[in-house]
Amino acid sequence: MPNHPPMQMAMKKSDPAHSFPLPPPISIKAFWRIALLCCTLVAISPPAQAQFDTLRDLVPETLHQTLFGTDAYQVVFEGDLDAGLRDVLRSVSESHALRNRLPATDQMFERRARADIPNLLRALRSEGYYDGRIEAHVDPQASPPQITFRVQPGPAYLLQAVHFHGPDSEEGFAFPPPSPATAGLALGSRARAPEVLGGKDKFREYLRENGHPFPWVALREARVDHESRTLVVTYTFNPGPLARFGPVTVEGAERVLPRYILDKIPWSANQPFQPSQLQRLRATLMQTGLFTMVDVFHPGSMPDASGNNELPVTISVVERVPRTVKAGLGYETDTGLGTALEWEHRNILGSGEQLRTRLHLAEKKQMFEGEFQVPEFPDPSQSLTIQGNIGQETTDALEKKEVGAGAMINRRLDRFWSVGLGTNFRYSEVTQLGETETYGLISTPGELTWDMRDHVLNPTRGWRIQLRAEPFMDTLEWNTTFFKLSGSLSAYLPILAEERLILAGRGALGSITGEANMNLPPDQRFYAGGGGSIRGYAYQSIGPEVDGKVVGGKSMVEVGTELRLRLENNIGLVAFLDGGQVFSETELQFQDDFLWGAGLGLRYHLDFGPIRLDVAFPLNRRNKDSAFQVYVSIGQAY
Repeated sequence: MPNHPPMQMAMKKSDPAHSFPLPPPISIKAFWRIALLCCTLVAISPPAQAQFDTLRDLVPETLHQTLFGTDAYQVVFEGDLDAGLRDVLRSVSESHALRNRLPATDQMFERRARADIPNLLRALRSEGYYDGRIEAHVDPQASPPQITFRVQPGPAYLLQAVHFHGPDSEEGFAFPPPSPATAGLALGSRARAPEVLGGKDKFREYLRENGHPFPWVALREARVDHESRTLVVTYTFNPGPLARFGPVTVEGAERVLPRYILDKIPWSANQPFQPSQLQRLRATLMQTGLFTMVDVFHPGSMPDASGNNELPVTISVVERVPRTVKAGLGYETDTGLGTALEWEHRNILGSGEQLRTRLHLAEKKQMFEGEFQVPEFPDPSQSLTIQGNIGQETTDALEKKEVGAGAMINRRLDRFWSVGLGTNFRYSEVTQLGETETYGLISTPGELTWDMRDHVLNPTRGWRIQLRAEPFMDTLEWNTTFFKLSGSLSAYLPILAEERLILAGRGALGSITGEANMNLPPDQRFYAGGGGSIRGYAYQSIGPEVDGKVVGGKSMVEVGTELRLRLENNIGLVAFLDGGQVFSETELQFQDDFLWGAGLGLRYHLDFGPIRLDVAFPLNRRNKDSAFQVYVSIGQAY
């Protein structure tokens, strides 16, 4: 697959008249040491200290004032406490919450500490420690003053039994006898009050999920036995009437056909009521992109006329405006000054069919693209995409004029796995090294994708793996056949709380078999460099060369890693390292030196994704490489 440039803006500084002295090159290891230090200092700076108390405790005392500032006094919890219990005690402690305000007198300081003991004892009991003891020691003369709570939690009380009192199952209730797991509890576990209280809601949802939409559940008793150090919990309940899904009504549909909405219903006629099916339907309808609001609900009680226990359901929708027009003006080093115009219709035939067109006009690239997507073709888990393009492009590696068309059927195997199979035809004239060749390529691409990311434009956890295989044949020269295989991986790992610091990584491999390198169409060879590849190097500037000109290769490898720090006010900072190489042979030549690029980036986070600004420097700078490049786009680099 050709290495198309992403939406980016690259700015070069290579004019000798405006040159400036560069610092001596730094090693990759030294670069990452500096980047990690900068990100760590920002992450634990005073504005974020409330969210990183655990991290503060690990910092040497001599660095506290420099990194965090100074509290009016310190609060210390001593004793055999795990991290979770220590956090609970901090969360309920008034002394800890007010540590930036020192009381006016020593007596008031001591009263504040002693008044905290009942709160802390209640917190211990809520966590299953009913024999706990706490002593408060105040030292107003220390520097800074200090409150020390010496905590003896004692042995943990365990959950011995869970009872459920309600009508007998002989009356016809359609659910199996409840167990402790029904309320989210486990016998022998620590008797935590939040889990016992939360068991009411879980048991209520269990009854609703088993066909009883209007249950009543209460915590009747939680009896503590201090001799055996155990807790016995009793819930009382009345499941209410058994219900089945009844007639469905659609409200608010104007341009979307009601039948299209009704076809999305996941339950069958006379199926027992399940609230999860309502949520599933709502999520399915929202994923179509046709609605700004979807509400799926039922009456608050069984209708009087429902002799067969049918519960009617209403689907209320608010449709999105189906048409969108976008326009943009920008500058890219690779394509020059240009504009992009887009038009989209998300419901052109009334059943979610989408038509998109895009016109890109720039100094070095002129392209018109169209795409028509048919959902549920013919199965709800499949879609058909028909696309076409016509245009021309000029890069440092080649010049191309192209007309193309294709179709692909995509099938979602489950929530995370999908496959695609299609066919494409491209007619192109490509000029490289002063020679122009004409190609009529037909191909049948196949894709397999495993996507576990939590967000498309701004992922913070998970991974995405994609494999693509595409055999080609030149219809103008039947002897020219080749097979192109590529794969990519991106992964994301949150490091600090609230996903403020993310470690991201990517890798890509590709190989072509069947023809010698120079017999392949130039626009189908592999190239590297640019904002979506190895940052710091110009677009398509990395690869095998002939007479000093990059001609592309038969295999490639790329790797990259980023450290992403999110600050206050939707601002983010990034340190990154990219590397890779393109080879003239089918096999990867790992003995060849990789080219590395590194830099820093700025992010401004919006609801749909971040605006990205990256400044990258080539660490293995060649004579033709600029001192740095700048990239501007929407969404993370990967």
